[in-house]
Amino acid sequence: MHHSSPVFPKLRMRFIARQHSVLRHDIPYQYRSRLHPFAGAILEESATVDIVHQVVQIKGFTICNHVFFAKEDAEIAPYAEEPVSSLHCMIKGSLRCELAGVGQLWLRAGQFGFFQLGNELNRAWLKKGEIYESFHIDFTREQLLMLAPYSDIVRELLSKAEDNMQAYAIPGAGIMSPRFYELIGEIRDKHPDHKMKEIAVPANISLLLAIALMDAETASDAGDTEEVLFATIQAYILNNLSGELGNREIAREYSMSVSRLKYGYKRIYQEPVQAFVRRVRLERARDLISSTNYPLRQIAEMVGYMDYGSFSRIYRRFYGHPPSDVRRPAGNVQNDK
Repeated sequence: MHHSSPVFPKLRMRFIARQHSVLRHDIPYQYRSRLHPFAGAILEESATVDIVHQVVQIKGFTICNHVFFAKEDAEIAPYAEEPVSSLHCMIKGSLRCELAGVGQLWLRAGQFGFFQLGNELNRAWLKKGEIYESFHIDFTREQLLMLAPYSDIVRELLSKAEDNMQAYAIPGAGIMSPRFYELIGEIRDKHPDHKMKEIAVPANISLLLAIALMDAETASDAGDTEEVLFATIQAYILNNLSGELGNREIAREYSMSVSRLKYGYKRIYQEPVQAFVRRVRLERARDLISSTNYPLRQIAEMVGYMDYGSFSRIYRRFYGHPPSDVRRPAGNVQNDK
C-alpha cells in the first residue's frame, strides 16, 4: 500500500508579525512532550513567545494545534491572511483576547466556540512562564453551506464571511464534555500514515462538529458570568483527573487567585473544590476497578495518584475498605496491589 508523506500546509493562522519571528522544523527537546502524532510540527520562535504549530489537511478540513510558551509577558496578534471559519477549543490556559469587531473575551481551558476570523487586527495577552494550548478545525465555505440548513450558528458564520467581518458565534461559553475531549484525543492521536486515517479522522470531525453545534445551540446566553466560569472549572476537573489539580494549579489555569477559586467554587456548589476533586477521583477509581481489568496501580495513576500507598489510604478512609476489596471474591485474601 502506498503511504504518502505528511503534507504540512502553510500556516493559515499567524500570531506574530513575520519580521519578528522565525519558523523552524527542529523542535527543542523541552517542547516535544507537547507534540501529538497527527502531524509534523513547526516552531514559530520570537523573543517573547515560542509557538509550536501542528497543522494537517484532510478531506477539506484543516486541523490545527498550537502550543504557546510565553518567555515574557507578551501581546500577540492573531490574524488570518484569508478568512477562516473555525471550531475552536481551548485545551490549556486562559487567554484574554480582543477580537476586532467583536470586543474583549476570554478563551478559557475547557471551553469551545465558533470563530469567523479575517485579516483584521486582533490581540491576545500571555503571561510569562505560562503554557497555553489551542486546538481548532477550519472549514471550507462549501462545508459550511452544507451545514447551514441545520444551524443558526453556521448561517451566522457564513453571513459574516460574506461581509468580510469577524465573529465569535456563541452567545455564552460552550463547555467541553468528556466526549469532546475523547474525540479531540482520537483526532490528534491518528498518525499521518495510519491506514484508516482518511476514514476515521473525518468521521471524528463530523461527530465533534455535530456535538459542538448541538451544545452551542443550547449554550447559556448569560455571558462570561461566575456561574459559567465555575461550571467550566468543574468540567475541566472532571476531564483532567490524571493531571495536577491542586488549588494553585487550577487557579493558574484560569488566571485567578487561589482565594477566588476556593470562595467562588464553594459559594456556587456548596462543596470545597478540593473535596470535589478527591470525591470524583475516588468515584472514578471505583468505577474503573469494578468495570475494567486494569491493575490497581495503573488506575491510581489514571485518577491522579502517583503513589499507590497514598491512594490506598485515601480510598480506605473514603469508602471504609481498601480498593482491592472491590475485586476480591468473598473469602479470598489477596494483597492490596
